[in-house]
Amino acid sequence: MEKRQRELDTWVASKVQGNLGCTYIRLYADAPGWVRDVAVNRFGKGTVFLPPEQSRPRAA
Repeated sequence: MEKRQRELDTWVASKVQGNLGCTYIRLYADAPGWVRDVAVNRFGKGTVFLPPEQSRPRAA
């Protein structure tokens, strides 16, 4: 599970902490299904998923 926690950051396009305790997360469109579960476990029930970003940029 710890490995997936570290991998989560590579799939998050943007993250904003809201005023009411919610965390707004935008994932890349090609993110695997487990990423949502790990994000909720990490940021809590106040996690709100925004529409996905295009695709994750290629590494240089």
